[in-house]
Amino acid sequence: MRDTATVIHRNTEGSTDYVIVLTFEFSQELDRWVGLCLELGTSTFADTLDQIRLELQEAVELQLNEVERLGYIQDYLAENHVRVVPVDAVDSTCGFAVVAETR
Repeated sequence: MRDTATVIHRNTEGSTDYVIVLTFEFSQELDRWVGLCLELGTSTFADTLDQIRLELQEAVELQLNEVERLGYIQDYLAENHVRVVPVDAVDSTCGFAVVAETR
């Protein structure tokens, strides 16, 4: 099964400056659920579907925030063919967060 995750990025001033959309794929293998972000290659596993959704969101957030901390997020997104959509909005924290999933 596939879900679409909307991921927002906030700059250091707390404003949302762009959004990316990622594809999450979930499958059950024996007694475990496996989750994979198709664009980034991030994967994880868990016992339940709800748990795997949360764990994959957290793994993607950690991955994107670390790549940003290293200073090459725009190149990384481009290399992985992730479309970046600029946004004008205000929020209170900086970094990446998965904000919505479409099932």
